[in-house]
This record gives sequence, structure tokens and C-alpha cells, in this order.
Amino acid sequence: MTTHLLQLEEENKRQYLRLPRPYRVQARELVFPIAKDPLIDVPCNDISKGGLCVESQSPLPVGTRLHVSVHIPLLNKFSSGFFKVYENDAEQYFQAIADVAWVKNCNGAYLLGLQFVNADEELCKALGKLVDDAFRSMG
Repeated sequence: MTTHLLQLEEENKRQYLRLPRPYRVQARELVFPIAKDPLIDVPCNDISKGGLCVESQSPLPVGTRLHVSVHIPLLNKFSSGFFKVYENDAEQYFQAIADVAWVKNCNGAYLLGLQFVNADEELCKALGKLVDDAFRSMG
């Protein structure tokens, strides 16, 4: 099977649409004491309601639990609750607890698949609406 077909087959296993966006992500391993763990800035390759893919200069073991904060401008525009008040606020973050689901070496850097395991339900819905809206507007 060719590499392209393998990629398509792998993508078809995904539960959610993945939106390619270079959002700024900050992550910190969730172990105690938390203050001693370094905060890492990593670029987002793509995001979905269920997780995201980031690029890192160093790998993390599969199963590592992280606190992630993703800067998503206008996320609250898609919220139906309290956060909608702040829809024009440029400082909007999607925060979640995520597990490293997979790691791939990619030309000296590492792609990390992060699966959300705990996040605010309202913000998860808003993220899903944002992704759906982006795909609808792509045609």
C-alpha cells in the first residue's frame, strides 16, 4: 500500500474533522509540583473537538498527561453560554487536560497527537462549531 493510501486510511479512523491552524499552544506536564515543570510553547498543526496535533523539538512518552492552553481568537463567538459575552476578546484560550496519544519523528522534530481527556463542555462544543464553520466556509 502506498504512503498516501496509508495516510488516508489513518485519517478515516478519526472521530472528528481536523482543522489545520497554526494556533499558539502552551503545554505543561501534569505532575506535582506543577510549578517546577517547564511551560513549553509549541505550534499547533491541526485541531479538532477531540484533540490536536502539535510540533515539538523533543518527544514526550505516549500517555504523558498535559495541561494545554490553546490561543483561539474568536472561539467564544461559537459559544452559546456565558462566554459569548467576550466574543470580541482577543485573549481567548481553550484549556484542557490532554494525553499524548502518539508521537511521530518528522525530519528532526516530533509530531505529538494530543487527545483531550477533560475540558469545559461548553468550550468543547464551541470548538466543534468553530471547526464545522471553518469547513463549511471552505466549501
